[in-house]
This record gives sequence, C-alpha cells and structure tokens, in this order.
Amino acid sequence: MQQSNYYSFIFISIITIVCAGFLSVTSMVLRPKQELNEIVEMKKNILKAVGIIDNQTKMTQNEILSTFEKSIESLIVNHNGQNIKLPDGITIDNINPELEEQKKQDQQYLPVYIQKKDGDIIAYCIPIFGKGLWSTIYGYMALESDLETIKGVTFYKQGETPGLGADIAADWFTKNFIGKKIFDEEGKLSAVRICKGKAMKSSSKFIHEVDGISGATKTCDGVNIFILKDLKKYEQFLLSNRTNN
Repeated sequence: MQQSNYYSFIFISIITIVCAGFLSVTSMVLRPKQELNEIVEMKKNILKAVGIIDNQTKMTQNEILSTFEKSIESLIVNHNGQNIKLPDGITIDNINPELEEQKKQDQQYLPVYIQKKDGDIIAYCIPIFGKGLWSTIYGYMALESDLETIKGVTFYKQGETPGLGADIAADWFTKNFIGKKIFDEEGKLSAVRICKGKAMKSSSKFIHEVDGISGATKTCDGVNIFILKDLKKYEQFLLSNRTNN
C-alpha cells in the first residue's frame, strides 16, 4: 500500500512538472503576440480619441498600425513640459503610464501623441487612467490644437458594473466630452467633471460638465479624480504649448 502511494506521488509530481513546463513555454511563445495586441489596442484607442476611427470601424492590425504611423507623431515630455529623449533600447510603446506614476515626479516619462495633417497639428492625445468602483479604468483624452477643447475621449480595459459604470465606454457617454473645456476663464486648469444627473446648459459650469450615468456615482467620481490627476501631470506642457499656439 505504501509503495502504491509512493508511485502515485511520483506520477503526480511528474505530471505537475511537465504541465508547469508546458505552460511556461506556451507563455513565452505567446508573449510577443500578446505585447503586439496590447500595442495595437493602445494605438486603436488613440485613433478613436482623436476621431480618425470610431467603434464601428473595422480594421486589421496592420491597417491600425499603418494608419497610426501616417497620422500620429509621438513624443515624451517630463513634468516640466519639456521634450526628453528616451534611453537607448526604450521606445514610447514600452512606456506604461501606470508604472511611470509610481516613480518620483522628476523621473517620469509622459507620452504625448500628436495628430497631424499636412504638417499642421490637429490634436494632442494623452493617456488617462485610475480607479473606478471595481477596477482600474484606462483611456485616452484628445484635445484640439488649442490644448483647451476636448476632441474626444475613450475608456477601455475596465471592469465596472455592466449596464451601470461600464457605460463609461459607450459612445453615447464619451461623446458628451466633445467640445468641453479643461481651462476656466482665468486660464486655470479645471478639467471636466461628470455631474450627477444632467449638465445644465443654463449653468456657468456647463462647458466643464458632462452628463452623469444613473446608478454609477462611484465610477463617475473615480473618473473625475483621475482625469484631473492626469491632466495635472501635463499641466506645464499644456500651458507652454497653449502660449505657443
């Protein structure tokens, strides 16, 4: 009986080791494809934010990458708004804004994506992310060339409640951001807030407010917090380039 248990233990151990090895090798083989998928998804959402494509646009990975290459220029800035060069071996595609936020402010790399047409700047786009109710929400915010008016917003890769907080990714909601202003009349960064209920056209704050989502107060509160948080990272870049426009 003891010998039988011994052989069973050896058999299970061998199976476990073989399966672990197989999963490890599979993960290594698939990792490059996973990384490419992540890059394509990122670029697809930037193209959505600046308005080149929408949720109904059907494109292959190669078409997305080609369209991005033709339409978008990328640069890295620091917290002072200055353009900086990445170390050798690192590209903007390797930059994870969530990991950058964990660094000291003066060590952070901040990606900026610029839409151009015939040499003219059409829009700027930056990553935005933060906590909702149940998950971290990721997205992009595009600004018109005035660096004040929102051109578009995307939210993706989120795990909020379906039919409630998850509606932040719906077209009917994100379209509410278009045309809103991130600076007040005094030139102070004020971002844009999702309000409770409807944004009132008669209110002086209407140009800075977006209609809320019924039953998703916590998700919306989180979005309000991280939009302002991320815009503040780029405040010096926004201010200096607004002056230059």
